[in-house]
Amino acid sequence: MFNALSKFGYRQIPSWAHPSHPIMRTVLGRSNRLKWSRRIFLWLILLLVTTAAIAAGYIIAGTTTENTEPTISEILYWPLVGAQTLAMILAIAMTTNAVNIERQKQTWDSLKLSLAGVGLTLRARWAAVFYRLSWLLFVITIGRLVYIGILLDDMTEFQGRALDLRISGITPSVSLDLTVIIISLHMTAFVIQPFVAVALAAAAGLVVSVFMRGRGVMILGLGLLIALRLLITVGSILLGNSVLENIGLGVKPELAEIANENTVDAWYRLILSSAEGDQMLKILNLDTLGQIWADIDYGIYLGAIMLIVVLVEAILANMLVIFAAWRASKPTND
Repeated sequence: MFNALSKFGYRQIPSWAHPSHPIMRTVLGRSNRLKWSRRIFLWLILLLVTTAAIAAGYIIAGTTTENTEPTISEILYWPLVGAQTLAMILAIAMTTNAVNIERQKQTWDSLKLSLAGVGLTLRARWAAVFYRLSWLLFVITIGRLVYIGILLDDMTEFQGRALDLRISGITPSVSLDLTVIIISLHMTAFVIQPFVAVALAAAAGLVVSVFMRGRGVMILGLGLLIALRLLITVGSILLGNSVLENIGLGVKPELAEIANENTVDAWYRLILSSAEGDQMLKILNLDTLGQIWADIDYGIYLGAIMLIVVLVEAILANMLVIFAAWRASKPTND
């Protein structure tokens, strides 16, 4: 069954992204041909690290929720934020030296003879990031599915009328059917966001690799890109904390105050913190969503907007890869 699912999944991706493609096979090297014993060992290590991260999340949540027992969402919050940040940093590190690797292999000059050769090679190195980080993305996805499971369970409260109660009196007035569709869009954005974030980070690394020549300059570019990524993440989390509860789930009273003064500012804080600071982990909670819908006009459409934002980031990642291939194929003086 696993093989059947794998074959089905491979049929959904371009041929150049398939691990059996000659270029992809060269890029992945031995990492795609691990023995089962080594695979099992690596999965055991992953299980231990995941368990330790969850334990750390429990301790952090326990020390910040005072006398109450932390919820599963609170326990998983910081481990998932850390895992997402780590995935983006690793994606940057894996692609920033892409061009230098080809130069060291003395294959870069021949690849530059055609845009197709450069394009396929850079795209393969971009796609290889997902294979190499599959273990981390798997853990992140499982964690996010837990959040979705909790949300779906909350929707069955009050004899299935939980959504009706939360959309009562909001602006604008919407039907229950439309609310369900919007929540479905929000959940879709929630699940694919880690993959898009990794794609965008890896694409940014490719662009840096095209412009940076020499090991020293490449390391400097890598350091600056990682620092920028961390700065954006931390800044977005702090921005989210200005309207979302720092401890546990929920919305601060400041959100309604900001929305009354400047609706655009309230939207800006929610969207940026969700897109770049992983604050969808706090927002994808029925009580939190209900508060947002009540505090912000048209807040009910947050899920649809977040899916649009994630899709725009995916398009941007693809455009960066295309730009990197185009720029790399241009004649240079070296």
